[in-house]
Amino acid sequence: MATLPEPIRLEIFAELARHFDAMRWEEVSSPAATEMYDRLVKDPKIGGRLARFMPTEKIRPWIKDGPAKQYRRALEGVGPMAQMTTREYPGPQSVVRLAMGSGWTLRAQTLDVKPMRCLADGPDSESAFITWGPMSSLQGMVWHACLRRAESESQLITIAVTKPNTAPLPDDDWRLSLSLATILRARCEQITYAVSRKATADSRTV
Repeated sequence: MATLPEPIRLEIFAELARHFDAMRWEEVSSPAATEMYDRLVKDPKIGGRLARFMPTEKIRPWIKDGPAKQYRRALEGVGPMAQMTTREYPGPQSVVRLAMGSGWTLRAQTLDVKPMRCLADGPDSESAFITWGPMSSLQGMVWHACLRRAESESQLITIAVTKPNTAPLPDDDWRLSLSLATILRARCEQITYAVSRKATADSRTV
């Protein structure tokens, strides 16, 4: 199997970002994602180019476990695809404000991924560990909240379950989230966290 050259890898990432943008990938269901993977493998600009460097059966896992996962982080402004997508989340500082209040700020150099998480500082010299993501990321968020609780009995911990609109989470999902947070002595919030188009240079010019 030949090594995938970096210029070609980046070109394929950019092509995938274009497809993911068009599909609003972060909202795509599992069945729809499966269908999309099949289409991408057959796409000459993606699967066709990758076939020169890997067996056909490895193309789908390469897309699914690499660019498809990185795209979600790219919407947060993290990773190599961040500059390739035309869409973005409001960002970590917005999560901190929505989950903790307007007086809270993201602590520099504490942002991490898989799942998204950070430390934040409050107006009264308080600090908090915050982890956030959609309901599908709850297991990872709870695990990292567990690790944080194991490090500190007194640390303020917030699990923020994100959703793309103002509709509340389904009752069963919310009850589960609250129950797990209670075990950890953590706060749990559900916040509206929607992707929007990036501002263009023209739109920023007044």
